[in-house]
Amino acid sequence: MKIKAIIILGCVMFTIASYILQPNRLELSGTHEAHAVPVSENDIHLLIDSTTFDPQSGNRIICQKNFDTVLALIKGAKKWIFVDFFLWNQWQGSIPENHRKLSKELADALIHKKQDCPKINILVLTDPINRIYGNVEPDFFHRMKDAGIGIVFTDLSMMNDSNLIYSPPINILGAHLKKISWINRLLDRAFLPNIMDFNGNRMSLRQMGRMFFFKANHRKVIIADTAAGNWQILVTSLNPADGSSAHSNCGLLVSSGDIALAALNTEISCVEWSAINPHNCLGDAKYLLSLFRKKIYDIKHSTARDAAATPNSKTIVPTIEWLTEGAILTRILDMFESANHGDEIRIAIFYLSERRVIQAIKSAAKKGANIRIIMDANRDAFGHVKIGIPNRPVAAELLNTAKKHKLNISIRWADTSGEQFHHKAVCIVNKNSQKYQFMCGSANWTRRNLADLNLEANLFVDNAPKITSGFIEYFDRAWNNSEGLRFTTDYHKVGEEGWTLFWKTIVYRLQEATGAGTF
Repeated sequence: MKIKAIIILGCVMFTIASYILQPNRLELSGTHEAHAVPVSENDIHLLIDSTTFDPQSGNRIICQKNFDTVLALIKGAKKWIFVDFFLWNQWQGSIPENHRKLSKELADALIHKKQDCPKINILVLTDPINRIYGNVEPDFFHRMKDAGIGIVFTDLSMMNDSNLIYSPPINILGAHLKKISWINRLLDRAFLPNIMDFNGNRMSLRQMGRMFFFKANHRKVIIADTAAGNWQILVTSLNPADGSSAHSNCGLLVSSGDIALAALNTEISCVEWSAINPHNCLGDAKYLLSLFRKKIYDIKHSTARDAAATPNSKTIVPTIEWLTEGAILTRILDMFESANHGDEIRIAIFYLSERRVIQAIKSAAKKGANIRIIMDANRDAFGHVKIGIPNRPVAAELLNTAKKHKLNISIRWADTSGEQFHHKAVCIVNKNSQKYQFMCGSANWTRRNLADLNLEANLFVDNAPKITSGFIEYFDRAWNNSEGLRFTTDYHKVGEEGWTLFWKTIVYRLQEATGAGTF
């Protein structure tokens, strides 16, 4: 018994020491950025992918614009293409998604563009989940490399840790265990089931261990120039992964060189610190990185000279803001804190769990805002069945608060059929006060996505009535199940109550606070 007590005490002391000794990481370049510029509303385009169900035919009806726009940007580029996508793979779960092979289609589009225009510069940043945190990336990445496309896998070890229970002790242990050769051989032995790719090679302990850090470059961005000499950017919630091909998504395409180049500067900064480790690079990534950095430098100096020559240029009323990581949270809170009586707030969201955002929603409702939310029920994930965390406990909390204080908060669930309601969008409109606000992008409304842990990218548009009206039209169609199609279902058909709600609320709150979960 004494030996067991000593072992337990030793483990506890080691765990406590690991938290104390955990190094504080500096803020990385290209993170927590906000950059707003004036823009013509004609240069902003709302892109919505909707998937619904037709009860009469028994078929899903899929309308996609985001991925087709990605392909159009690639096709129309003149000399520069930058791509940053989180999930980019062919893996599917036990229930395959047969809609579209996005991963290969995107890779082929880039390869064909490089073959047709050999002088074009194409640089890719993506997440190491696509190589299963090892070196088993899909074959199309190597075909891209062979075609002359540079690829960099984000160095997640440089980023802040989100899983507070797991990361500190593992970081301390790993620093010492990697010095022991036989332990390294054991960690690299591939004998575990591949939980990401059922048809792929087995996973090693090291790969599995890296997965449980729950860190990611979660951005979904493409930036390209055009034959006319302009720059365009698409910021979206779309992942070019086969298992995501029928998801509902939302994106903004902007034909504004100012915002595109601000975003490109952010992205290239992330490529720079990821490319320090050569293991993260495929092809001539570092050479292409230097070309992109020089291009940004040249444009900045050229723009500065042009601005000095035209000081009296007119200011365009609509503005668009490039936001990453914690700056997204700041903007979300500002939107709700400035909400007032008469404001119409529509939220379409895949994950909602961040406590400050939840409190801000309640506060906006208490000030008289009318809030409607369409949420994913968190029951489908790439062929796997989920248990409804975090959205179902959060939805119950919001509606209980609304009932108690007689607030205007209404919730409907996306009526999915294997796919996900993958939007991360909010629209606030008040025609009387001329308020027109809209935001969308990659960031789920969770601690991991909004607290400078994941890499995220959103666009916020202010005073653009055409954009908000486009989103309102889509949202209201989904809310009302227009044209006999089934977009959404009543809250009570999926909502939790009783003991199930109680224990799921506890699990959600613990996972949100500690980062020991996948949302």
